[in-house]
Amino acid sequence: MSYGLIDVREWSLLVNLVNGKKIDLPELGDSAGLARSLQEIISKNPYPGDFNLESIGWVTNIACKLNDKYKPHFMMLNYAQQYFLSRFKDISVSTWDEAINRLFENIQRFVETTGFTPIVVSLGGMVPLKDYIDLNNIDGLALSGGGSVYYSGLFRPSSRDLRTIQAMSGVERIISKREFINEFGGSPEFIRRFPDYLIIAEEGYTFKSYGSAGRPIYRIPAKCDEIPVYTSLNTDSLHSLTDIKDLIIDNIQSKRIALFILEAIGDTEFKFDYTKCTNKENWFVYTQSENQYLAITTGKHLQYNDYPPGYKYYIEDGETKKYPHTGPFVNMPKGTIGEELRTKLGLKSIAVGNRSVLTHMTSGADISVECLVRMLYNHGVLATINQD
Repeated sequence: MSYGLIDVREWSLLVNLVNGKKIDLPELGDSAGLARSLQEIISKNPYPGDFNLESIGWVTNIACKLNDKYKPHFMMLNYAQQYFLSRFKDISVSTWDEAINRLFENIQRFVETTGFTPIVVSLGGMVPLKDYIDLNNIDGLALSGGGSVYYSGLFRPSSRDLRTIQAMSGVERIISKREFINEFGGSPEFIRRFPDYLIIAEEGYTFKSYGSAGRPIYRIPAKCDEIPVYTSLNTDSLHSLTDIKDLIIDNIQSKRIALFILEAIGDTEFKFDYTKCTNKENWFVYTQSENQYLAITTGKHLQYNDYPPGYKYYIEDGETKKYPHTGPFVNMPKGTIGEELRTKLGLKSIAVGNRSVLTHMTSGADISVECLVRMLYNHGVLATINQD
C-alpha cells in the first residue's frame, strides 16, 4: 500500500496515494503509529518556499529527524532550491554564492551528524538563456511541458512545419519516432507515449509552446556530457550515471549510504574532490528532469523508464487517473533503489527533498518527505509511505 500525508499548516489530510481518496487513520492498522509520528514531524517543519534559502537547511533538518527516529540503511537527499532560484530569478552573484555555500555546508553537516557514507551527484550547472524557440504558429502541435527544457514533442506536423522548425535559430535537430526507436529501442510504454517527432534545442535555447513555463526564465540547465560524483567508495565501475544504483546496492550491506542529488551545480561550483561519469545515452543528454533522476535511481536509461520527453501527459489525466498527486506519473516506477532495498534485501530507505514529486516517485523509498509545490506555489509538505 502507498499512502500520503498532506500538511498545509492549517489542516492535514491522509490519502491513498494510488487513487487520491481520503482515508482515515484506523484504516492503516499497524501503520497508524508511523503516520502519527510523521504527521508530527511535518506539521512542525513547514516548507519555507522555493525562493527561500532556508529551504536548503529544511531538507537537512528533516533528514536528520527521520534518521534519528527510523535509522534507515539508505537515504536520498535531493537539493533543488538553487535550481529554481537560478532559473526563475535574476539573482546577484552574492546570493548565488551564499546558496552554494549553504548547500555544501548542509551536506557536510548531515554526514558528520549521521555517519552516512556519502555519494554526492551533481546534475550539471546552469547557463544564461539565449532565446526562445517559438513553436506556437505551426500546423501541428508542439508540447514542451515538464522539466525538459531542451526537448519538445511534435505531433502531426505538416511538411511546412518540419522545414520551418529545422530552419529556426537554436534548433539542433528533429528526429522522427521511427528513427529514435530504431536507434534507442525502449519499453512498450515509452514507445507508446513517444511523440511523432522530437525536437532538440541547442544549449542555451528553450521552447515556447503548449505546456512550457509561463514565468520569465533567466537561466536553464547546461548540456553536460559528464557530471561530477564525490564518494569515498571505490568508483572503478562508475562510468555512467546509470552505474550509481549498482554502486549503492553493492555496498549497502556493509555501509549506511546517503545519496545526495544536487541540481544546478556545475563543475566549478562543486566543492568536493570528484570523479566524472557520463550524463548521456548515445547523443541524448540528460538535463535535470525526471529522466535524469530515474536513470540514477533505476540504473536504466530513459527509454526503459516509460516516460519520454515531450509526450502528451494530459491525455492520461482524468478523475480515474492513478497517482493524482504525482504530476505526470501514472504508476510507481519499477526498479528504483528504495523498492529494491525493501523488496529484495529487506532494508529501510528514506528520501527527503525540495523537488516536488520526483523525491518520492524516483526514490521508491519506504518513507519520503518533500515540499508540496506546483509551479512555485507553496501548498505545504507531502510525506509518503510505501509498504508491501
